[in-house]
Amino acid sequence: SLRKKEDDFRPHKSAMSQNFFSGAALDLWRQAKTKDETEQECAFLQEIFDHADGAHLLDVPCGDGRLTLPMVQAGYKITGMDYCQEFLEDGAKAATSAKLGGDVVQFVHGDMRTISFEQKFDGGFCFGNSFGYFNRKGTDQMFESLSACLKSGAKFVLESSMLAETFLVNGAEREWLRVGDMLMLIENHYDPRESCVQTEYTFIRKGKEESRRAAHWIYTSGEVCSMLSKAGFIVSDLFGSLECDAYELGSERILLIAEKQ
Repeated sequence: SLRKKEDDFRPHKSAMSQNFFSGAALDLWRQAKTKDETEQECAFLQEIFDHADGAHLLDVPCGDGRLTLPMVQAGYKITGMDYCQEFLEDGAKAATSAKLGGDVVQFVHGDMRTISFEQKFDGGFCFGNSFGYFNRKGTDQMFESLSACLKSGAKFVLESSMLAETFLVNGAEREWLRVGDMLMLIENHYDPRESCVQTEYTFIRKGKEESRRAAHWIYTSGEVCSMLSKAGFIVSDLFGSLECDAYELGSERILLIAEKQ
């Protein structure tokens, strides 16, 4: 059977093991988005943030700076925060190569649940399908810490394909994907008691295999809106695409726009 034993998939405190973002998992993510996709996402963000040159934005988690660096080149000041030290080092090296100084871009190690900066940001965004790593308590902490570091009136943009209206409609129990030079097997098991999906990833490249396990807590869009409201945000729009189609059951992703009160 493709379905694992129930005891093997009890949600754990941390959605990702400390070594999840290493080796093949990092190499796959470096290839996961095309240049065109990145350009389209940056154009969307610039529209949301009204082309505000010089605005200081928070990219969390920023990964290797896939969106951070082109947004800086578009005229924004960006602080990128991530838990993966290797990604942060990649971003810093790329910034140096592009001759982008510390006055316009910074890469900071940290946890999304405990964001702490002295300055207040003009806006923030969470892209790369990086939402849902935490249970409700951890997610509340994430939104509260985001709220605390954003100025009143600042916009926050959340992108994800792991909300219930998307994942529970489109997600497969077992799926093969090819990304660049790598094959990836995804095996999902959804626990309805916890509203959590445990996923086994198998990465295959040049005859070598690596495995990782991760968990995503699955929230409805209504739950996310409620948690954001509790943290001091008003949700203005729920889009299902970069073209601003309405988010609905079966949409491939959500692009949620909220404003800090």
